[in-house]
Amino acid sequence: MARSHAELLYNLGFGRAAALRAYLERWRQMIDEIRPEAVFCDHADGALLASLSLSVPAIVIGNGFFHPPAETPIPAYELGLPVNEAEVARVESVVLNSINCVLKVVGSSVLGSLADLYAYAAMLVTTFPELDCFSAREGVDYLGSLGPTNRQAEPAWDHDGEKTYCYFTRGRLPDRDFVHQLLEGGYSLLISAPGIRAADRVSLARQGVTVVDHHVDLEQVCAECRLIFSEGNHGTTAKILRYGRAPMLIPRQVEQLATARRLQLQSMGVFPIGQIGQPIYLNLIDAINNDPAFERNAQLFSGRYHNWDEHQSAAKVQAAITGMLNF
Repeated sequence: MARSHAELLYNLGFGRAAALRAYLERWRQMIDEIRPEAVFCDHADGALLASLSLSVPAIVIGNGFFHPPAETPIPAYELGLPVNEAEVARVESVVLNSINCVLKVVGSSVLGSLADLYAYAAMLVTTFPELDCFSAREGVDYLGSLGPTNRQAEPAWDHDGEKTYCYFTRGRLPDRDFVHQLLEGGYSLLISAPGIRAADRVSLARQGVTVVDHHVDLEQVCAECRLIFSEGNHGTTAKILRYGRAPMLIPRQVEQLATARRLQLQSMGVFPIGQIGQPIYLNLIDAINNDPAFERNAQLFSGRYHNWDEHQSAAKVQAAITGMLNF
């Protein structure tokens, strides 16, 4: 698992000049053919590098994970895992050298540091300062989280027991321990899993789980249910907190893990870390139940942002883009 943004780039091939050159040339060809006024990047460091090499304005839009702080070396992710700072710096040097080799080949100026790549782009940070995985940064205009603005379906629990809710993306399934522990614990479990296969939905239903293959209204979920699980999708996490609940997170990749760790450090959410033993998921519930700081801090977050909605974030993004492009 990548411990820093440079390691993430290294794992994606940015540490090998030959592979990076081929990758960069495809981006450069696309941008050169389209001739855009600006390139918007989200999870697209290759597009950002190509924009820089062609002197095309670039804008990074996202929750801040892909626009790291302008420091050298770029700080390691705060994941609650051991970090070898010397190794972080070494990998960043390898990535920077590879990038500069390719920039020389295409006739572009080299970078003085990896941070210079991100300094080239304007930032549109679509989150709240409390959720920035690099911690709240001075001088950043946090635009609030983005997400669906239409009202979703009403939630419904089909079984007895204290209500619990979990959201899984792209048809992903919970692990067996998750389902087993919650059902054995006497909880009524509702899972929202857009894209879930029909056979998987039937299998879970036979075990006593209420499963829907669509989004449900999170505001209503949070009004009826204290115990909310999620993978750590940024927009969903922000919504859960805005509605006054501290989520229990089950991160599946490094970006979600960074969000989970940020919440844990502020006692705004929990996730399975080393000191939480088996049964993991019931112990997450116990952590929420036994420490009033989680509910208190979630309520404080809700007090600041409850009346915020995604229309406001979208309007701020649109206004920022208009200003950047001088429309």
